Amino acid sequence: MLPEQALAWLVGRGQLTATFNWQDVWQDEHGQQFTISRLTRLDLLQFIYDTIVQSVEGDLSRTDWMRDVERALTDAGWWGTTSMTDPQTGDTAETTFNASRLRLIYDTNTRMAYSAGQWERIDTNKRTHPYVRYISKHDERVRASHLAWDGLVLPVDDDFWKTHWPPNGWRCRCRVVSLSKREYDRGYWEDRPGAETDVNAPIVRHAFNTVAPAVVTTEYVNPRTGEVQAVPVGIDPGFGYNAGQARRAALDRLQQDRVNRASGGLGRAAQDDGFTP
Repeated sequence: MLPEQALAWLVGRGQLTATFNWQDVWQDEHGQQFTISRLTRLDLLQFIYDTIVQSVEGDLSRTDWMRDVERALTDAGWWGTTSMTDPQTGDTAETTFNASRLRLIYDTNTRMAYSAGQWERIDTNKRTHPYVRYISKHDERVRASHLAWDGLVLPVDDDFWKTHWPPNGWRCRCRVVSLSKREYDRGYWEDRPGAETDVNAPIVRHAFNTVAPAVVTTEYVNPRTGEVQAVPVGIDPGFGYNAGQARRAALDRLQQDRVNRASGGLGRAAQDDGFTP
């Protein structure tokens, strides 16, 4: 876990946005905006956002967070199923807040936060650890496409990580680790299948896959905007980006905007003093 970097990503999402559908805020826009589909009460959005930040800081467990949010939603009349009108279409739809949805909200936001923080750390340390290994789960719940990337080892700067940095979908449990050149040259990783039930289970070696897969995309039409986006096959729409890279790009844009505004102010001040360029 990387609480400092993860917290920085969460704090950077201080803009609360009321939306009717999750597609209203797309991919890297989540790095600046915090939203929950069809939750139009900004005070509830603020409470949920604040308590997720507290959880990443270590002040709340997921169980405590779910308890507090359920109580807040219940007191506000939002727990259970609520009917509401889509301001974009005028259609009536229902939204449901229950334990399953709260777990999804919590897990998605905290995993994206840790993902962004981990990218920052890995990119900072790429001189000593220049490679990244993809790790998926090995159970009946893992997606076949994600399992196919298990053991893939590529340089930190490989374009693959621009679109395949986990989590790569709703409830995705994949992760990555960085590797040194020495670890990369060893050429394999080890695990102990069956160790949960057999303490004497043998260690198994698996060779790294060091060839970047061809990134095949499929067209996804955003039903809210009509925009057609290319989504990598195997990744859920809205997850095909690197949250850490998106955060850095947003910070760079913010810094450039500040420089531009400052430069403009100096230019106007010079003109007011009688100088001309």
